[in-house]
Amino acid sequence: MISTDFSRGASPGMGSLATYVRSHGLLRRRYLYYWLLLTILLAALGSTAVTFVAVGDTWWQMVIAPASALILVHFAFLVHDSSHFQIFRSARANEYFSIIMASLVIGASYSWWQAKHTRHHKNPNHITLDPDVSLPVVPATATSGFLRRLPVVRTVAARQGLLLFPLMFLEGLSLYFESWKYLLAQRKVRYRYLQLGLMTVHAAAVALLLLFTLSWGVAAAVWGVHIGLFGFYLGMVFALNHKGMPLVADNGKSDFLLRQVLVSRNIISSRFLAAVMGGLNNQIEHHLFPTAPRPVLFELARIVKAYCNEHGVPYTETTLTESYRRVYRYVNKVGIGRSDDYVCPLGEYRTSDSISNCLPPWGTANRQGSESHGQAGTMPTVLSGVDTRDRNPEIRGRGEATQEMG
Repeated sequence: MISTDFSRGASPGMGSLATYVRSHGLLRRRYLYYWLLLTILLAALGSTAVTFVAVGDTWWQMVIAPASALILVHFAFLVHDSSHFQIFRSARANEYFSIIMASLVIGASYSWWQAKHTRHHKNPNHITLDPDVSLPVVPATATSGFLRRLPVVRTVAARQGLLLFPLMFLEGLSLYFESWKYLLAQRKVRYRYLQLGLMTVHAAAVALLLLFTLSWGVAAAVWGVHIGLFGFYLGMVFALNHKGMPLVADNGKSDFLLRQVLVSRNIISSRFLAAVMGGLNNQIEHHLFPTAPRPVLFELARIVKAYCNEHGVPYTETTLTESYRRVYRYVNKVGIGRSDDYVCPLGEYRTSDSISNCLPPWGTANRQGSESHGQAGTMPTVLSGVDTRDRNPEIRGRGEATQEMG
């Protein structure tokens, strides 16, 4: 086990932590892990395809559809890892791997997702700059005065958190629609025609497999279940780690570590749950060290948590169910037009000494035992004065992959 003996009184900045992590080899590639994982996923996908054909035109295919959705989500996790240059040392190798896995296996555009995800990592939970902050809700304040007074409108607006989870079944359709739209409409896209070609091969293979194996009714039902569960699984994982955390309001200056840690939330996980979530349960560590391979995140979390505790930086981790509760309550608050309830009074903050004035009301309670900061049921703080321009010291100076990290 790696020691976490940090020198007390040091700056809570990212540089010393990055040096410590790098010196203990936690940013080295884990080739064996990823090759084994890829082999297992390819074998699972091949076995599912063979079983699909063998079962034939029966409603037993409804059992296979969830399995295929689960497998494709884990290919998506692989694309996520390679887009952060976790798998190979070469940026080009990671990029080609991502394109093949995303466009040929999953049927989506890597370029579209990478562009969106890059903006999220550069400006996590920024009200205007993070595309993931947007939610499919209709604030009550957006309706007319007459409609706003109707009890049904007020009730629906205040309970939109209930709608968020069913809407995740549409996430798969949205992913495919946005992929094609991006590749066909965006002016400049690297590997546009390669991705279009691979996505066309994927779509044709799926269509032929469905229509030549199943009747129309069964084919439609199987595809609907598959695409619905694929989107639901992805949405349930990616929605957990920032919704309901402090929001960033402007472009002032602050430390990179503060900006990433304060707006991220970890999920307390076993090894099994971590595998189910593709390592995204350790969201804080992933944002601080995006090139860190998935297998090291448990050890990395122990180090980062100790570092944050020593320097007074709030480190939020909670259970899976508690995280979903927070997402639900957050969406409800957005629905009634109260997404800025706890506006941070500070114009800017630079060190952990001034963080206490920007913490939400649930900053000192600890109902979960191991949670560093948090109670459910309150709105996030809006943090003003957070610099979105500085770069992660963990990737600064790298000859490869220092382009916008996806």
